Amino acid sequence: MTMSQWQRLVIGIGTVLLLFGCKADLVEIQIKTKDLKEAIAGEQMAVEFEAEFSLMSEYDDETKGQMNVLEKSVENYISLEEFDISEGDFGLTITIEGEIPLLYAPDGKIPSNIESPWAIVISDNQDGGSLSGYPYKLTIATTARFSAFEGELQNINFMLSPEQFQPIKFKLRSSKDDQLKIFTGAVEVGGESRVVYETEISKRITLTMKGGVYDRTSQVIYFSI
Repeated sequence: MTMSQWQRLVIGIGTVLLLFGCKADLVEIQIKTKDLKEAIAGEQMAVEFEAEFSLMSEYDDETKGQMNVLEKSVENYISLEEFDISEGDFGLTITIEGEIPLLYAPDGKIPSNIESPWAIVISDNQDGGSLSGYPYKLTIATTARFSAFEGELQNINFMLSPEQFQPIKFKLRSSKDDQLKIFTGAVEVGGESRVVYETEISKRITLTMKGGVYDRTSQVIYFSI
């Protein structure tokens, strides 16, 4: 194999690993109190998300081909609105916009008919103790489709493996008629890092939950509404 062939191979593998084998820079999810109430009432809901991935690669014909295949594969599982690639001084930025299911499962078990690899799950809070004042908890979890999604991406490249846990920025918005109270931990709010955080949301709040423990477990927000 020539040096140029080796370089193309390394770039190709790196492209896949950096895009999906590694985590997104950040996944932003917008949730309104209206969404929470309708999901708890049994409605089938979906909320908007936006994810950005940084990619150290030239946008040549080979990379374009890989991005086209990846986009088509992702569309088999995720409701996409946008799959945009922009070039910068330090590589590519891939921006993905779409919808993720928001559902109420009292016991936390996700129905098997959910097509998305991930879902935002509202479940009954059974943890008790000081958290007993919060009847619900919200988390992001993988669904039964995650394994198939993982397998399809690995078929594109055997080293390809989507991350189960992602860095999340929740943008919560409360209407004037709703009383949304939350309790969570290991969160950044207003530029400050908080070990635990409890508040009543009158209008809106942004919660950034990434790194550390969230490399190994999902974000959890206890709430009452």
